[in-house]
Amino acid sequence: MKMRKVALIVIFWMLFLSAVNILSGAENKPIDVSSQQMETLEKGKVAFFSGQVKVTQEQGILYADKVWHYLAEDRLEAEGNVHYQEKKEQEITDIYGGKMVFNRKTGYGTVTKSPKIVRQDTANPKNDTTITGDLVEIFNNEKRARVSGNVNIVQPEAKSKSNVADYYSLEKKLVLTGNPWVWQKNQDNISEYTGKVITIYTENERVVIEENVQAKITSIKNEESKRIKAE
Repeated sequence: MKMRKVALIVIFWMLFLSAVNILSGAENKPIDVSSQQMETLEKGKVAFFSGQVKVTQEQGILYADKVWHYLAEDRLEAEGNVHYQEKKEQEITDIYGGKMVFNRKTGYGTVTKSPKIVRQDTANPKNDTTITGDLVEIFNNEKRARVSGNVNIVQPEAKSKSNVADYYSLEKKLVLTGNPWVWQKNQDNISEYTGKVITIYTENERVVIEENVQAKITSIKNEESKRIKAE
């Protein structure tokens, strides 16, 4: 069973994970910081920036009201109107939240307080994707990203809901667990799928739904005929 529109969601996750790799510092690239004020705390172990803070590293830019840089751990903590953006050719990835933490040594990061991820494809708006949840976690060493708690993934012609969504970049798969539900629309049908676990493999657009599988496929032509008759 091919679900092309849902597979586009996985393409976004690949872009998102690569974007976060910049802040996680896997390549130990330097960062540039600008702000209205800076203080050194804990005998110089912490650099505290406040007021229109801007942290830049290669293509990625982090904006926030406040940023703490713990030098020994090489950990960044950002709070207040947090916004991380990366631009790559025609793709723009934005991550929003009230708080963002990245340990550039371990590659682990979190985004909390109403996190939202938005990906725009300027060449093809049908690929635009928005992801919301309660918590975003990045496990860079495992090449894995997780969104948990009231997860919603929305595109113009596809959307899904679950309690947890894990993307594994090496296996190129997205795993939805916790009451997963997937909806998609193409020129012929509207389809809905539920099950215990829904796994989407991006390379071959293969979808596996496990346990308690429920599928509903509605013909758009039939629905249109019913609407015309009703009128």
